[in-house]
Amino acid sequence: MPIIIEQVLAAADYGQQKNRPVHEVTITRHGLVLRLLTLGAAIRSVQSAHAAGTLGHVHLHLPDVADYAVIARNPHLGATIGRYANRIGSAQFTLDGTTYDLDANRPPHMLHGGDWGFDRLVWDITVAESVAGEPDRVTFALTSPDGDMGFPGTLVATSTYVVSDNQITFLYEATSDADTVVSFTNHGYWNLSGEPTIADHTLQLAASRVLDIGDDLVPTGAINSVADTPLDLQTPTQLGTAIANTPNGLDHCFIVDGADLDSDTGQADPVNPVAVLTGGERWMSVASDCPAVQIYTGNSLKPPFHPHQSVSIETQRLPDAPNHAGFGPFLLRAGQTYQSTTVLTFGTGRAPALDSLPS
Repeated sequence: MPIIIEQVLAAADYGQQKNRPVHEVTITRHGLVLRLLTLGAAIRSVQSAHAAGTLGHVHLHLPDVADYAVIARNPHLGATIGRYANRIGSAQFTLDGTTYDLDANRPPHMLHGGDWGFDRLVWDITVAESVAGEPDRVTFALTSPDGDMGFPGTLVATSTYVVSDNQITFLYEATSDADTVVSFTNHGYWNLSGEPTIADHTLQLAASRVLDIGDDLVPTGAINSVADTPLDLQTPTQLGTAIANTPNGLDHCFIVDGADLDSDTGQADPVNPVAVLTGGERWMSVASDCPAVQIYTGNSLKPPFHPHQSVSIETQRLPDAPNHAGFGPFLLRAGQTYQSTTVLTFGTGRAPALDSLPS
């Protein structure tokens, strides 16, 4: 079916963006319907097929599209996160001898790029391509000026969704006219069963290490083994059990097995298996070239949602990496291109083994 684009919100101001309308993009495939918003280059909703073929929602969504523009009601739902995903401690980093003070939107730290991070801005649609026999493709583009939320360099970013009958791929690219730091992710909120809780879901991660964090959820700099801890999700683990065994639930960053943390810049890793999530009769697998994945079990969700109604599987570079040696790539040098790929595959019945995920 053709890609449908329609305006859903009247022109309004978003941070320094003035008079911007919001559009919705609908992609319909066999067994999969994806709706996207230009606000945040975000997933509005995902419907995938039951075993019987009927469609059901597998991603949290707000009842009214206008709610997505209300920060208090929209916890980054399905959005493209940038310039730097997750947390940067003390909202500050030093690059080549210069210290940059960032927007401390979670005082004294920065979370998800600041109050007007990429998920709160309206992106442009530059590609909406549907060709018979090929995956559909939608690309959103955004230019972030030098000094935006405190980050150096004018950054030109794209967020692309490539959609086939049972698969959604996130492709991110960025260039900058000055050295800067970059890490993008998609902040999906997944519930495969449609139940009020994801306690019955199981999650398996290809991750034997996890970042140590303080009470403020900012990394301490230590990297711990998950062995013999409640954070060992290397075999399929019921999320209800994992939530019960961690204070308030999971909000932890795991290092993907096989990730290269030896370079501050470097090229992307190969696409590695990351996770398999099951819920009800459905499963969703995740593969990515990112070195880390944040697992968040919706601990702080507010109405119209409920705590622990979803799980986020956010592939990314390591949080606070600019402030920790040995945390792998975080730099984007002027003239280079940042790239990232994450592949979500949906199915019913028996879930695939982690080592069988696409590469």
